[in-house]
Amino acid sequence: MITVVRPPHGGSFPVTDQQPESAGLHRPLVFVPGVGGPRDMYHHQISEFGRDRRVVATNLNATIARGASPSESAARDVLAAMDALGIEQADVLGASFGTTAVTRLAALAPGRVARMVWVAPPVVRHGPWRRMFGPGWLVGGAMMKYAPPDYHGQVARFIHERGMYGPEPELGAHELELMAKRVSDVQVLPFVSRVLDLRDWDWRTLAIAHPVLVMQGGREHAVTPPDVIAAWQRLSGRDVVITPGHHMPYLSYPGEFNAALRAYLDHS
Repeated sequence: MITVVRPPHGGSFPVTDQQPESAGLHRPLVFVPGVGGPRDMYHHQISEFGRDRRVVATNLNATIARGASPSESAARDVLAAMDALGIEQADVLGASFGTTAVTRLAALAPGRVARMVWVAPPVVRHGPWRRMFGPGWLVGGAMMKYAPPDYHGQVARFIHERGMYGPEPELGAHELELMAKRVSDVQVLPFVSRVLDLRDWDWRTLAIAHPVLVMQGGREHAVTPPDVIAAWQRLSGRDVVITPGHHMPYLSYPGEFNAALRAYLDHS
């Protein structure tokens, strides 16, 4: 089911709300996307985890709350979605920019978050991590966004054959074609605001009170500064879970990613 949420600070955004016949003892699981904001980036996880628990996947709101940073505003949006759907408490997963929104949400409304999952937390301050994306991130992303719908398949094959999509060069042509359809309506100014918001984010200075799992693709992990990894381990009390892939392992290696996530959600 698709619900359009209209938060108090303005704007609107759609959320996917999938409920199984029986959720058993599982809490709802809320997914928060990266800077582009399409909720359908989590289609593999919605399919997998929607079988045995309520799953909600949010888009990002193009309207940023007055006086709030993009990540603070996104946290308010997720809270508004939970309010609109009648979800009192949930496990909340964010990827990339979404990890900062999830962290803000836990501080804003600590009783509403049971556990957090940070997937590919951004380390924009660190040059080698930043360079992993390369120019293909912007060039490939722009080609997918601005290509006419009839050309999405051709553009996806072009990007795939050249391995030019820096965040996840191992994505297949079919997955890239699906992505092109999703990102075609991404609004540029909010996108840029979210990217800039990440420049000063420093995981090493955080203090949190919630259980958290940190997940990374192996190639991204290899260019992450050791002191940041140590900070994640201090905050979570556990090792970073490493799966195959780069920045979007939930798309490129969904089987391995989902198995690791389920191990945490079902057995931690």
